[in-house]
Amino acid sequence: MKNIIILSIIQGICEWFPISSSGHLFIVRKLIGLKPNISFDIFLHLSSLSVILIFFRKEIFKVIKGFFSFDKDNYFFKKSIYIISATFITGLIGLFLKDKEEILENKFIVSFGLFFTTILLFLCDKEGEREINFKDSFLIGLFQGISLIPGISRSGSTISIAKIIGIKDEEAFNFSFLIAIPAIIGAMLMKLDKIKLIKFDFLIIGFVISFIISLITLTLLKKILATRNFKYFYIYTFIVFLFSLFI
Repeated sequence: MKNIIILSIIQGICEWFPISSSGHLFIVRKLIGLKPNISFDIFLHLSSLSVILIFFRKEIFKVIKGFFSFDKDNYFFKKSIYIISATFITGLIGLFLKDKEEILENKFIVSFGLFFTTILLFLCDKEGEREINFKDSFLIGLFQGISLIPGISRSGSTISIAKIIGIKDEEAFNFSFLIAIPAIIGAMLMKLDKIKLIKFDFLIIGFVISFIISLITLTLLKKILATRNFKYFYIYTFIVFLFSLFI
């Protein structure tokens, strides 16, 4: 039970903050001698998905409505197409990495991922001025796919690359989490065949803890992004990167 609580807290904090939940879970599991549990990980992702659906419910509704308008001049129709294009490239990378989990679960890969995240966070410390276009959506989707490598933060990589190429902060934030919805669903579906039974009370406790903390951290991330204080994140990820080298 103690390990379930620890992992749920880490997932809740690190899933949305740009510091890599996969990297932190890898490190903590190594420290406490706990093997990865795909079933529990899928359930935590369900918690993360629930948070996004609630937090972005208004934006999601507008995108769905915009898509079915089939109006090429409609802002939300265009955004829906951008989400599809980003998801497409992410999905291709996901399929390529699907059977390479043993290779990716390597401390040097995780350390590289944390360092890569640090570099992205360092480079994105600037304010964008424009909205996303079709070409941008492919690039952001590419970086979301790359974030499947443990140690690379999904939110960190997608928001950072969007800011680096000049996308406005709020636009980068919203798009990053909208494209997370199909990505999380896809990741869960690809691992359904590996689900094993876990005690129901463990799942409920893990879901509730992760859900509450994720909702708090997502709210904080939006406020932090508005103040452009990402430097604290890349300082932190660099420290974690150095620590990971000695595990």
